Amino acid sequence: MKDWLKQFYGEHKWLTIMAAAALVLGILFLCIGFWRTLLLAALVAVGVLIGTLLDRGGWPAVKDFFASIFQKK
Repeated sequence: MKDWLKQFYGEHKWLTIMAAAALVLGILFLCIGFWRTLLLAALVAVGVLIGTLLDRGGWPAVKDFFASIFQKK
C-alpha cells in the first residue's frame, strides 16, 4: 500500500498538495468563516515571508526588507 501511495504522490505531487490545501481551506471556511480564514491565510503568508528572510540573512535582512517597503519618498 505504501509503494502505491509513494508512486501516486511522485507522479501527482502538486495535485495532491493542492487538493489537501483546498480541503483545509474548505474546512476552515465552514468552521470559522471567510474573513477569519482570509486573515489566517494573510498571517501565515507574513510568517512564511519573515521566516524565509530570516533563513536567508537573519534579522538584518528582515530590517532591510521592511525598510525598503516603508521608506519615505
